[in-house]
Amino acid sequence: MVASNNILDVKSNKYVLFTIFKNRYTLLILLNVVMLVYFSFNVPYFATTGNFLNILRQISEIGFISIALTLLLISGNMDLSVGSIVGVSGIVTAMCLTHGVPIFLAILAGLVVGTLAGFINGLLIGKLGIQAIVVTIGSLVMFRGVCYILTGGRSISGFPKPFYSLGSGSFLGIPISVIVLIICFVVGHILLEKTFVGRYLFAIGNNSKTAHYTGINTSRVKIYLFALSGFVSAMASVFLISRLSSAQSILGSGYELDIITAALIGGISVYGGSGKLYGTFLGLLSIGILRNGLNLMGMSVIYQAIVLGVLLLVAVIRRGE
Repeated sequence: MVASNNILDVKSNKYVLFTIFKNRYTLLILLNVVMLVYFSFNVPYFATTGNFLNILRQISEIGFISIALTLLLISGNMDLSVGSIVGVSGIVTAMCLTHGVPIFLAILAGLVVGTLAGFINGLLIGKLGIQAIVVTIGSLVMFRGVCYILTGGRSISGFPKPFYSLGSGSFLGIPISVIVLIICFVVGHILLEKTFVGRYLFAIGNNSKTAHYTGINTSRVKIYLFALSGFVSAMASVFLISRLSSAQSILGSGYELDIITAALIGGISVYGGSGKLYGTFLGLLSIGILRNGLNLMGMSVIYQAIVLGVLLLVAVIRRGE
């Protein structure tokens, strides 16, 4: 009997270990720990407080957008225009600042432009029924063209000094953008997990037609979601141009890859109806740590894109399993 009990205990322990390592979020945490340990021992200046804060500051901009994208993906939608909306919103803010507009009004102008851009996407998708991927690809190209027209290919700089505190300032040693990001993630998690908003999004993502027949105004929800995506993209642009001290026509270019990768690594389904916001946050940390470590190693941006692409494929394949 003793031997039999021992065998059962061993099997039970193996089952527990299998369950733990089968969990996506546990694996993400382990991945982040492994990368931190590896880069700390192999990359000079990686394991410093200043660099860790820099990683958090760098992921804060795409972090804002990843919250909205997570909500969109859960509802079965996609927004590929976020990078271009970051660009056009940031450029509008920068132009207002350099023309003497008060900081608050300049930021407000950028937020309005971003929200309006997202709202237009939402109208085309929610009211006209056009596929989100088609609309947002068109918006990506169109808004990027607007960026080049507004800047004329030149960099915009020379902002008022107080504005720079948003991107480079800190409170109690923590970057302001990181504090705002954490607050946004907490609010987003509560909305998704504890309110009717989350129930609506999961219902729409699982079956949009069924959700409509149960009384959910799916068109209105989509419009709100894309407007939110535009708003947070504009908010990200404010912190970005403040941190970079300039705005260019390529501002926000390529953000789509990092944001989608973070969400998919974090377990968000591209088919909608499942996912957790803290999974996106863990995926965001993975990308931030990886990019920072590879940058300090001197790896080319081209090769970094390949690494991220492989990481994305692995995430999607595992999701399919």
